[in-house]
Amino acid sequence: MQQCPCNNTCAARVPIFQGLTPQELGRFHAILTTREYADAEIIYTQGSPARLLCIVNSGAVKIFKTSPDGKEQVLRILGPGDFFGEAVLFSEQTRTASAQALGPTRVCQLDKARAEEIIQRHPAIARKLIAALNRRLIQAEEQIEYLGTRTTLQRVARLVANLAREQGSNTITLPLSREGLASLTGMAVENFSRKLSELTAQGLITPQGRRKIIIEDLEGLMKLT
Repeated sequence: MQQCPCNNTCAARVPIFQGLTPQELGRFHAILTTREYADAEIIYTQGSPARLLCIVNSGAVKIFKTSPDGKEQVLRILGPGDFFGEAVLFSEQTRTASAQALGPTRVCQLDKARAEEIIQRHPAIARKLIAALNRRLIQAEEQIEYLGTRTTLQRVARLVANLAREQGSNTITLPLSREGLASLTGMAVENFSRKLSELTAQGLITPQGRRKIIIEDLEGLMKLT
């Protein structure tokens, strides 16, 4: 673990810190550290003590929960600039989910105790962070509503379209196995695979092996969502 080398850009591009002044950002950046993770390495586990807010500097991170019977539920996939574990800054004592690196990943970390000292001395920062957390809660509620009101075909079409937008290409690399992506969309893997086949039959996509998809009609995918 080492001092974050990002020259303030790491914290500045994170939504939870947007709106902070350069001076406020500087206070957080001064206590950021950086750690490298290998592919599939666990960053933290569900139920472990919560001590760090994490920011994805490069690579990708999977956030997931594990049920008592060992079933994995993927909650979200994060890329550069995304943050996770933010509730640690206020009340979270133990992790409610696990985090795992997807490919070689660099994570910038903010220590809970040191961050709390800054927040206590600067109430304006606390207000801005609470507002950012509220926005994230609204987004989570909107995602729950989407999964509950859309067909499985719409969910898969949205997932593929979002990946194309995030990766900036019509040839996308799936960040997870089909089992993981099915979990992310709240579906059984067999149903997920059937919906990919339906999108293929409609001429919207062309699968290339198990982990790549060519987008043939992005506009058509978006209309389905």
